[in-house]
Amino acid sequence: MSERFLFLLTMLAVPVGIVGYSNDARAITTTVVCTTLATCTTAGLDLNAATLRRPDSNALGRAHVGIFIMHPYSGYANFQGCAELASRGYTTLCANSIFNGSQYGYYGYEQHAPGIKSGLEYLEKLQATATLPAIAKLIIFGHSAGAPLMTFYQNIAENGPGACQGPEKIIPCVATNLGNLPKADGVMLFDAHLGDSLATFTYVDPAIHGNECLPRNPQFDLFSSENGYDSATNGATYTKQFAKTFTTHQAIRNQDLLNDALSLLRERINATGDPTQLGDDIPFNVVGSTDARLWQPDTGLLRYTKKPHTLLARDGTRPVQIIQSVRNPMGRAANGLDCIRSTTTQNVHIWLGAHALRATPGLYTQSADDITGIDYDSSNATSVSNAKGITVPLVIISNTGHYFVRPDEILYDNAVAHDKTIAFEEGAVHGGTPCLPCATLIDPAITTQGQANAYWGDTIKRTFDFYSEWLAARY
Repeated sequence: MSERFLFLLTMLAVPVGIVGYSNDARAITTTVVCTTLATCTTAGLDLNAATLRRPDSNALGRAHVGIFIMHPYSGYANFQGCAELASRGYTTLCANSIFNGSQYGYYGYEQHAPGIKSGLEYLEKLQATATLPAIAKLIIFGHSAGAPLMTFYQNIAENGPGACQGPEKIIPCVATNLGNLPKADGVMLFDAHLGDSLATFTYVDPAIHGNECLPRNPQFDLFSSENGYDSATNGATYTKQFAKTFTTHQAIRNQDLLNDALSLLRERINATGDPTQLGDDIPFNVVGSTDARLWQPDTGLLRYTKKPHTLLARDGTRPVQIIQSVRNPMGRAANGLDCIRSTTTQNVHIWLGAHALRATPGLYTQSADDITGIDYDSSNATSVSNAKGITVPLVIISNTGHYFVRPDEILYDNAVAHDKTIAFEEGAVHGGTPCLPCATLIDPAITTQGQANAYWGDTIKRTFDFYSEWLAARY
């Protein structure tokens, strides 16, 4: 099962009636700018769809702030946050990228940069009206895999193409469209993924040998009941020894795949005498690369932050404390054990540019409050590495009903911006709404979405009120 499919399931689970508009919400005007690649091109946008939302008046004094929202491969023209922010007085342009629906179609975030650039330029060109100002401040917003995308864009906008072409990178970015990118004035991240490359790395199945589905190595099989997996709940309780063994061999298999891809690329360069070859026409299919993530079934892993942070609590308070994930198990044995569904199809350039990552076998592991041994700087497709190049204000909100609690703290810790903020929404799933299975784990009497909504409160309102306060204090 792909990250995109998991996200779509999350969004489809949004209950009717969950609307988080603030008490000072304003009516908004929604303008569909374009709905196809052709109509977007006519509108001057390198996108597949785009929708503009503005408040009907500037009564709140915020409409001069333009926020561009996009995800690399899922449609965000109608993402819930677009209307939430517009109702709080801000201008939003929300888009579908040219790779919408094609998670394994791009070799790097540099292919998305023209789309983000065109979106920011569109906002900049909005004319003042009798009731609304022109755009004076530009913000980029990334949810899930949109987070590493937006951090990549801002890093390159601030530091130039050299930031993604250093010797530490597995493969350099293609800099053709990376010159003179307009800089955003701030970066907003929501339940941020650490990147396409980290996602794939942690999904690669070490029980697969020789890129063949069978036989599986039982020593490294996270879907085996003998190793702690419960197929009835898709949960698991792994021993520390198994976690160490699994992650060691997950790193080894990732290293083997990386070496295989680099070897194929070197062979092509030697055969053609063309050192600029990047492997765009070399097939590279990987069996077992979509579902074998250790922390998803075992909720004891990546459960806590290391330091106290602000919790957007269900009672409306904002205590500062160690944050604990309340997520339910999310193991994916049915997909992980299916040879077809767990195989990704791409070329060498796509694998090396967007899905490969270095880690040290033996040092890479997962625990209750950490992921260690990852060389984030080896890939251009990680938010952790790109956040090291961003100096504008940064805000992150992570959802405790999902599994990015510790990962988003890692991102926050690596961010170099002097003005950086992180908060955690209590009980929200990846898409931001109240988590029913999380509430049921706490109180088995909670069996309906309505009961979960009452238990967790209005997670959407708390989240976007916090974002609005952050924006209003700075822009």
